[in-house]
Amino acid sequence: SSHVRRTALHLACTTVVALLTEWHCDLNARDKEGKTALIKAVQCQKEVCVTVLLEYRADPNLEDNCQNTALHYTILAGDMSVATKLLHYNANIEVTDKV
Repeated sequence: SSHVRRTALHLACTTVVALLTEWHCDLNARDKEGKTALIKAVQCQKEVCVTVLLEYRADPNLEDNCQNTALHYTILAGDMSVATKLLHYNANIEVTDKV
C-alpha cells in the first residue's frame, strides 16, 4: 500500500487482477483520492484489466473524491471502446462531477 493508500488490486497487472478477484478482494476499495482499481485501470488505459474488473462485478458508478467515475475518465481519454464497455455494465451517464 503506497502513501495514497493504494492496495495491491490498484496496482496489479491483468493476471494478478484475475487472481485477486478470485480470492474475493474488495473490488471497490478506494485509495486516499477515492479512486477504485477500476478507475485506475481506466486512467492507465488497461482495457483488459477494466474488462476483468467489470466481469467480477466492480462497480462502474463509484465516484472518486472529485466526484468522477470511471466513465468520466474514459470520456476524458477519448476511449470509446472502454466507454462502450462501461455502458454495457450499466455505468450511469447521468452522474455529474464537481466542475
